[in-house]
Amino acid sequence: MGKQNLSIRVLLIMEALASAGQPLSFTQLIQRTKIPKSSLCRQVHALTLAGFITRLPGQAGYVVGGRALKLSLSSLRSSSFLIEAKKSLKKLVSCINESCNLTTLSGDSVQYLVREESELPWSLQLHVRPNVQVPLHCTASGKLFLANLPMIEQQNYLKRLELTAYTKSTITTREGLKAELENTFRQGFGIDNEEFVTGMVAIAVPVYGGLDKEELIAAVACHAVSARTDLRKLLSQRAIMQKAADDVGLIFNTTESRH
Repeated sequence: MGKQNLSIRVLLIMEALASAGQPLSFTQLIQRTKIPKSSLCRQVHALTLAGFITRLPGQAGYVVGGRALKLSLSSLRSSSFLIEAKKSLKKLVSCINESCNLTTLSGDSVQYLVREESELPWSLQLHVRPNVQVPLHCTASGKLFLANLPMIEQQNYLKRLELTAYTKSTITTREGLKAELENTFRQGFGIDNEEFVTGMVAIAVPVYGGLDKEELIAAVACHAVSARTDLRKLLSQRAIMQKAADDVGLIFNTTESRH
């Protein structure tokens, strides 16, 4: 077998796991990748040893491993990607007149990769530095990331996250957060209704990338001061935010193809 075919098979395995949304058994991997059993067995073993995929206990199946997730995060942090993504955010801000962020899942937190401020004169602004990390359970991006995790990963997060009350509106029970995540998954976007900072509302829409362009890799989020706007007004901008998020996804895939 040539090196090219070997590389394609590795990518097919990673694509199948990343897009599944749940652990896959070895049999399911055969069905999805169409790779012969003996060859798939060798590739899965090698990828597991290298940390790119993880075998769950018992017969639970395989999921994307921590090393693959770190690789995706490294691509998101690349300077060329961030420069182009910032241009898309700048266009978005000029349309909706609110500050916007590009965020990603980083461990047990949301990490801000890029922020573009509104240039409206004399407007209230929330100062957020790039690379700062914020909680998952009470932010629009955080809830969006949690809602789209494979079920077993989501359950692990829900077990270990400290549901700190940042405001009187913060969801602090696991049952309440689970219900919120189910709603977030159904609607396809995340919201923060003064749950992290009193007087701040936010929405976050998904950025998809990967080989099948269906892997949630980041989010475009818009934060606003509730004294100037409200959640309903932000939600009216969702379509234009999603267009910007789709543009960022295309930039990511283009950047990935160059590496």
